[in-house]
Amino acid sequence: MLEALKHGWSVLRPIGDHLPYDLVFDISGRLVKVQVKCAWFDQPSQNYVADNRRTKTNRRQMVREPYRESDFDYALVYLPEKNVFYVYPVSVFIGFGSEIHMVETERRQRKPRSAAYRDAWNLIAPWAPQGEISVGTPVKFGEAGSRVIPSQALSELLMEKV
Repeated sequence: MLEALKHGWSVLRPIGDHLPYDLVFDISGRLVKVQVKCAWFDQPSQNYVADNRRTKTNRRQMVREPYRESDFDYALVYLPEKNVFYVYPVSVFIGFGSEIHMVETERRQRKPRSAAYRDAWNLIAPWAPQGEISVGTPVKFGEAGSRVIPSQALSELLMEKV
């Protein structure tokens, strides 16, 4: 959430656990659904790994199923030890097998497919506001969506009667 706020985006968090996304970024009025995953370090492969399947649990079993392209817009995979995010469009994220491996060493001859998405906030940035972020005027609850502000309409009506 902090990374999105640093970019000047508003962050919404859905209530409950039943949606296929974890956060929503409000970027210039456009709502972007985001799935967040935390990667772990896999000792045998020396890679960071994240599961790219949806996990549903109940008291008896854990069920994993693939995400659909309509479930969210972007997946953010966080590597806590490195403080690095991988930003995947949903089509790329679901295009991997059941796991995504992120290689953080330079010892490979060629870069892995995931390398293009390391800290790739620019994929989301085209929806970002351009220039400075303006601070709006505070309004009372229920007045933000209307052109006529009820409290002003009422005071004008009372002034007409006097």
